[in-house]
Amino acid sequence: MQLPAFMTLAVGLSAAMAAPSAWALPDAELNSTATGSYDFTLGAKSGNLSTSESDATGAPSTVSGSKNGFGFDATAAVNETALSAYASTAYHPAGNAGSGSSSASAVASLTDFITFSGGAGMGSASLTALLTGTLTGNNFGSAGYSLSIALYDVTDLGTSYSLSNPLMLAADTRNIAGRQFVTVNDTFESDFDFEYGKTYGLVATFSALADNGGVADFSNTTSFAMAAAPNVRLESQAGIDYGIAAVPEPQSYAMLLAGIGLMGLIARRRS
Repeated sequence: MQLPAFMTLAVGLSAAMAAPSAWALPDAELNSTATGSYDFTLGAKSGNLSTSESDATGAPSTVSGSKNGFGFDATAAVNETALSAYASTAYHPAGNAGSGSSSASAVASLTDFITFSGGAGMGSASLTALLTGTLTGNNFGSAGYSLSIALYDVTDLGTSYSLSNPLMLAADTRNIAGRQFVTVNDTFESDFDFEYGKTYGLVATFSALADNGGVADFSNTTSFAMAAAPNVRLESQAGIDYGIAAVPEPQSYAMLLAGIGLMGLIARRRS
């Protein structure tokens, strides 16, 4: 199925550098954006509204509006590895009495940088992504979603990356758009090899879009996780738990050593 122009998804990461030694990792990012609009003319009545809301921490962004049978409702949020997006529209078939349109979109995205520890040389892990929701279209409107998740080698790719780059460790990209009713219940799994001590970039973006009465409901789903051997640890720049035990902070090591020392002292006193 050929996607309409509004379903085109571009996800990218770039960093300028004068020389390889001058390049540094960008900051991790969590973003949510919701947008909506309507425009109508019904006889002597007319109106329009266009609005957008974004949050740079991934907290819920929500917009809504309605008038004379046209309207929109959109919400996007990032919660750890859960990306939620909801886009709903109302549409009044004006016929010969007038014309109008409505649209809504919700986008949740995450960019993080992770490092594996707990061993030397190469190791293996897996990435799993879950996606469930519904798309509801009709004779006038459509609904769709677009999902992309990519794990890539920062040092190999340098200044940019694309989902088609062969140096990807793992990548998943899916999308559907149309006027039909679709129930989505997908699981994506990918095994990959990594190098201990090396930094990798992780980018995940999920979009829900609707127009003229369509509804894309992925309010509580789209999540992903990683799994590896028990000895593997993962450090996330954004502080996110991907299902692999996190590397303890320095103060945690200090508390652990202090606790071990206290236990040893108690044991000696008892003996």
